[in-house]
Amino acid sequence: MACRHNVWMGTSDLERLTRIVAERAAALGLYARQWVDAATAEDVLQEALTALLCEQSSPANPIAWMYRAVRNAAIDAGRAAARRRWRERAVAAERREWFDSRADALVDAQIAEQALKQLSVEHREIVVLRIWGQLGFAEIAEVMQIGVSTAHDRYGSALKQLRVALEKSCKNKTD
Repeated sequence: MACRHNVWMGTSDLERLTRIVAERAAALGLYARQWVDAATAEDVLQEALTALLCEQSSPANPIAWMYRAVRNAAIDAGRAAARRRWRERAVAAERREWFDSRADALVDAQIAEQALKQLSVEHREIVVLRIWGQLGFAEIAEVMQIGVSTAHDRYGSALKQLRVALEKSCKNKTD
């Protein structure tokens, strides 16, 4: 945090502030840890102290001011950490490959994944249940709450769509 040199803080103010912070550092850290982990609490304390040093005038009650600054900074840091964790989980979920790539595989894992992603949700679900789940059509119908003949028809349709997509990718590789 960048701020202008503070004109209100003389030597006695700095000594008083140093004493206040030193006396209450442990309590301020404990207060910050209500919202963030211990390492982040240290950062929050430094941010609050820096903010106090950047104030244009001395707060009427520096102790209450520090607690408020620590509280606000800790809540902000906690929210930022939660958003970061959410984004990281979302990215990880998107990046997780559907198949394990192996050199001896008959089908390229990325191409197969792309072909499956092109199917509708219902068609993709049936293919996964049938091939990887090894369920029969009666079981698929029960899982999806559809008729057995509907499950069979959708499976056939999905296989046709996959064949077209995979053949297209094979032609693109040879071109």
